[in-house]
Amino acid sequence: MALTQRGKVVIGVVAAIVVGALAILTFTGNAPGPLESIVDVVAGRPDPCPLTGKVRGDEGPPDRPVLAVKVENTGDAYPLAGLERADVIYEEPVEGGITRFAALFQCRDAGRVGPVRSARTTDPKILLQLSDQPILAFSGAHPEVTAALEDADLLQLTETSGNVAYERDDTRSAPHNLFVATRPLYRLAAEAGVDVAAPPALFRFDEEAPTPSKRRSSATVAFSSSNVVEWGWDGRRWVRQLDGAPMLTEGGAEIAVDNVVIQEVVVTDSDIFDVAGFPSPEVELLGEGRAWVLRDGRLIVGRWRRDSLGDVTVFETRAGEEIALAPGTTLVELMPKDGDGATFGR
Repeated sequence: MALTQRGKVVIGVVAAIVVGALAILTFTGNAPGPLESIVDVVAGRPDPCPLTGKVRGDEGPPDRPVLAVKVENTGDAYPLAGLERADVIYEEPVEGGITRFAALFQCRDAGRVGPVRSARTTDPKILLQLSDQPILAFSGAHPEVTAALEDADLLQLTETSGNVAYERDDTRSAPHNLFVATRPLYRLAAEAGVDVAAPPALFRFDEEAPTPSKRRSSATVAFSSSNVVEWGWDGRRWVRQLDGAPMLTEGGAEIAVDNVVIQEVVVTDSDIFDVAGFPSPEVELLGEGRAWVLRDGRLIVGRWRRDSLGDVTVFETRAGEEIALAPGTTLVELMPKDGDGATFGR
């Protein structure tokens, strides 16, 4: 049956409305998976950032690998800089029961990150799931740690090898005064011939929280008897607490993330000692263990598993389904197994 010109116009208008409605559903994350994929192609929606699952406005993610910066986490270092710009942050145990951060950048840059401190053998174990030649910015390392970084083929950008990217802040005391910028670090990496390919997705993301889950408004994570980390849900994000108040960066931004992933890991003493005589922890990131995921004011209990350093760590529910994180930023707590563990408040 031949359509009249008016009929063609009506059908065209209806089709445009349907496509527009589907596009709205897709851009708000409410479209069914197959329809979302179709609309992404037709509408040309950019790919999301691999470490956050979020789209950067009308841009796709940059063609560059992950850059990790080691950041101190002690009172002498506060306030910290640049953590609010990281896509993912790992908190790892170091000597004496304290922790340090490995701040991972890919989609965004930071003009000032730090204070930058030394590397540990945990760092390549974290980074090799994201690249065959990860980029690590740090202030120095024990010779045995340096050997581990070289064995892992990490691109090591220190104050010596990446001098143009670093600066000393004369208003702070050494060694808590070394800071770095990500853009010159990326330029140095490009000059070194590092593969510019974007990393794989580190997590599965979904706007909907998985089930089963329980409402929770606070969490504590024990790294040692003297170091218990606190988190609070503010109705929008999970906020790091310090002395009963939100922990702030030097620019006044809260250290807050969309997801907190608590990964229980086996920690043993290595044969590396710091200047105070404390043994450096050896953190095991292969195998499996318990895990807890905080997102949207809810708690999901599950497990983690990872078969090799080249594999991405998978977080699953007790039923064996991969746990979806909320699109956005994530902090992974590498919590020692032989400790006081994690507790959650209503």
